Amino acid sequence: MANNKYAVGPVNYDKYITCPYDSAHRILPIRISKHLIKCSGNPKLIRCPFNVTHVFSAAAMKDHVIECPDRSSLERYKMPDSLPPAEPRANKFEVETEEDWDVEPPAKTYNPKKYCEEAMVIVNPQGIPPAARREFRERERKRFLENNKF
Repeated sequence: MANNKYAVGPVNYDKYITCPYDSAHRILPIRISKHLIKCSGNPKLIRCPFNVTHVFSAAAMKDHVIECPDRSSLERYKMPDSLPPAEPRANKFEVETEEDWDVEPPAKTYNPKKYCEEAMVIVNPQGIPPAARREFRERERKRFLENNKF
């Protein structure tokens, strides 16, 4: 048996969040929303209307709703003109060019059925009865013999 040794770094507990329902639970920020669904056992705690990962008591929720950092996204959605944009708007500019991507290319269209009839391609007919398959194979044999390919 091979002796595999794996090096494991120390756990960085600074990145973890404490569960609002049970202080013994330590969760990564990425997994907090899923954990809160599983662990929602205390009916006295209320979830923030702006972010479901914010859970507080009823008294603390009144203050939190006023100061919630995620509230600005709702305010910006309700009144997009009265608030400054979240990100600076990109400069609108046009590049002048002679290329037109809407024009069809000068190439011919490809018809696979026509190509298979003209070239020496062996086709396996699907979904036809055995008698029609025999006739198809016989026609293909004659076509190949006429073109001296086999």
